[in-house]
Amino acid sequence: MSTAKKDETFTARIAPADLELIRRAAAVSGKSLSNFVMESALYSAQKSLMDQRFLHLDAALFDAVSETLSRPATAHPALVDLFAEENVWATSSD
Repeated sequence: MSTAKKDETFTARIAPADLELIRRAAAVSGKSLSNFVMESALYSAQKSLMDQRFLHLDAALFDAVSETLSRPATAHPALVDLFAEENVWATSSD
């Protein structure tokens, strides 16, 4: 988190059950409610902004990437074997 002077405030309305859930999560994390909420909000904000970024490529690099992505997929034997294995952790209980 930022070490800049904190002189802004933020308030929000929240259902009592949601607040209790957040309080419990903050407690088990060993953080104050404010620190937990701010850390979670900042992480979410950064993730949202990073998900919206785009890459600027010059024409030559764009063409190279486009050509690479246009090639037919190739199977890698080790991955084929790995995905053929039955994994308990990868199954759903539904």
